[in-house]
Amino acid sequence: MSKTNYRVGIIGCGSIGAYYAAAFQQLHDRATVVAACDIFEEKVNTFVEQFEIPSAYTDMQQMLTKEGLDIVGVTTHNREHVEPTIAAAEAGAKAILCEKPMALNMRDADRVIEACERFGTRLAIDHTMRFEPNWRRVKGMVDEGAIGTLLHIEVQNYGDTSTLLHNGTHSCDAIRWFGGDPEWVIATVDRNNERERIMSFFGLNDGITALFMTGGHWNYRLDGCFILEGSEGKIEVRPQRGWQPLIRIWKKDRELGAFREGEEIEAIGSEIIGDSTGNPPSEGAWEMVACLDEDRESISSGYDGRAALEMCLAAYESERLGRDKITFPLTQKESPLELMLQSGQLPYIPAREYGWESG
Repeated sequence: MSKTNYRVGIIGCGSIGAYYAAAFQQLHDRATVVAACDIFEEKVNTFVEQFEIPSAYTDMQQMLTKEGLDIVGVTTHNREHVEPTIAAAEAGAKAILCEKPMALNMRDADRVIEACERFGTRLAIDHTMRFEPNWRRVKGMVDEGAIGTLLHIEVQNYGDTSTLLHNGTHSCDAIRWFGGDPEWVIATVDRNNERERIMSFFGLNDGITALFMTGGHWNYRLDGCFILEGSEGKIEVRPQRGWQPLIRIWKKDRELGAFREGEEIEAIGSEIIGDSTGNPPSEGAWEMVACLDEDRESISSGYDGRAALEMCLAAYESERLGRDKITFPLTQKESPLELMLQSGQLPYIPAREYGWESG
């Protein structure tokens, strides 16, 4: 096994950038954060002082040219993931861990994929559930037949950060992770009281269906549930602490004593860092090291990120076309949301269209 110490740079010095910096620093002799960049000089200077990073930049291209980076973390605003990712690939980065969503329309997503393919860069999108050990455990249970044949997935996301192209992308990715590629979707988008509510019904491979309800209903953090229904039982996963979920299972052949509550599955910690709640940013950082060591695609690859984005945009396209049934692949390369906002079909709301923004 290679013992290369990979040079890491962070683009975007906000709160997520801080998670990334701390995550890579936990890997000690396998990764060293050597540089960070932000367009705001005071912000990047505070960041490098906090994490004892040698070099600070306000010019992304300058950092990418000078530092000879192996791994780049892209933690800019959701509107600004595309150009830093492409620039990092063009500069020779071997691997990129980019925040979700990877882009805001399919045209830009394809530009990112093409650049990474052309320059041989391993791209991972930080869809956190793929890295968190308990979610991976549930995935293994389903794949091994713990609830028989998977039939249906139901997802509810509620909270002020659950807009579809922000935290909603996590759920679309997880639906596909568990249930396979989507074949079609019918969706409705409702906007009033400065909130967005979306109901999407997906048809997946092998006749599996998925109902996804999301919306910024309340002014607190993400809440909801993820239900996996099989022919022999059901698993329910709910937020608990950070990204560590509360997991319950119901089995068809069990007594009805646990009919209401189900049987709780004890949470496990991270094998990588020994954290009792798991630390997905650290798991994601280690995944980038492993991808380079093993010369492989990530378990949350750019292709997976593109597919999750396509599901989100297809839901908007269904609403745009009169709540029509949209089949995959999505032919619309522009953002259906932007097209609806521009035409007045949907109102622009100060509810963070693409993450933490207003107005």
